[in-house]
Amino acid sequence: MHQDESGSANDPSRRRFLKGTAALAATSLGVPRAFAAEGTIKIGYLTHRTGPFAPFAEADAFILDNAAKALAGGLTISGKKYKVEFIARDDQSNPDRQSNLAAELINKDGIDLMLGQATISPNIAQQCETNGIPCITTMTPWQAWLFPMKGDPAKGFKNVFHFFWGIEDIAAVYLDMWKDLKVPKVIGAAFENTLPGNAFGDPKLGLPAIFAKAGYKIVDIGKFSADADDFSAQIQAFKKEKSEIVTGLFAPPQWASFVKQSAQMGYRPKVMTIAKALLFPGGVQALGKSAHGMSTEIWWSPAYPFKSSLTGQTARQLAEAYTAATKKEWTQPIGVMHALVEAGIAALKVSGNPKDPQKVADAIRTMKQETVIGRLDFAGSGIKNVSKIRCVGGQWIIDDKGRLDIVVTHNGTAPEIPVQRKFELLA
Repeated sequence: MHQDESGSANDPSRRRFLKGTAALAATSLGVPRAFAAEGTIKIGYLTHRTGPFAPFAEADAFILDNAAKALAGGLTISGKKYKVEFIARDDQSNPDRQSNLAAELINKDGIDLMLGQATISPNIAQQCETNGIPCITTMTPWQAWLFPMKGDPAKGFKNVFHFFWGIEDIAAVYLDMWKDLKVPKVIGAAFENTLPGNAFGDPKLGLPAIFAKAGYKIVDIGKFSADADDFSAQIQAFKKEKSEIVTGLFAPPQWASFVKQSAQMGYRPKVMTIAKALLFPGGVQALGKSAHGMSTEIWWSPAYPFKSSLTGQTARQLAEAYTAATKKEWTQPIGVMHALVEAGIAALKVSGNPKDPQKVADAIRTMKQETVIGRLDFAGSGIKNVSKIRCVGGQWIIDDKGRLDIVVTHNGTAPEIPVQRKFELLA
């Protein structure tokens, strides 16, 4: 079962469920904490349900209901059957609220395990590390999770874990897409002045440095503000240097402005490989036919040849079930967030005792788990407490009827994921 603070009695996919029995008081690092009664496992689920990062949590209700159905008969661990209760909370895309809700889930709701999104900050993990609660997060580059907490890739943490790709993985995907193109090795690069934009665009550790090392000339006149609407300076610089490849990190509205102004100024590069702006179907649809052939990284799609360890659904079946339940197009976060739940349940099973935080944390530390996005391997990534995920190169396709799809064009970074279509230069 799951509780959802934004649920409605009239919406079965978001309905509230009765809470577990009274909790027992306990103490962790001197902080009073309420534990769930024996027989019920409480899982905190903290995501960006509303606010600017809401698209990342769009599938929450579907994922939790899907998991609740799979766990309806309970979870048997070491011969004992437990009820599983998800307690969902919305941080409203606000880091301070996220931190407060994490503390509340730990100290008031008495969760046994925390699952969450770290897109806006690592505050969930910070609270769990301090309070001795096992935690798995996802949905941000591992660097943006580990380093703000002053983590060391060689040492890691005691209680908290994260899975996602790293900036180096995205660079490898982009280079894989560009390696055989018959265009000059000149890249016009533009990155928004935000935490992820600065990480991606860092001249020493970000994409520009990796691309320069691969032999590309980088044209970058500096970061643009998150609410920018004038990109004429960037476009003029790219035109002057004859940049046939454009890359960077944009929000959908800013990318739409860039594309419109490029057309007005007669700038027509052959390749546009963009992070963030091309992630969600809605933002791509707004670009109209000009989106055809734009490229980006793919970190999950129905074409992935994996299935859920929790429900048995293939990637395609999961995407189709989401569309049938919501009447919406599938999006990449569906697979990743479903894998987050899979990882949490797998850890509880392997722990032997889901009420022992250290045993659950140790189970995650050594986990090698097959999921709907592929294998999660926290033990073998080379980065303590982190598992990387597979990424491949893809391109948006719009057919004559306006139907939109993103297809895999390059799989050099993950050969087990099949290529669906040959890469096309922009018209």
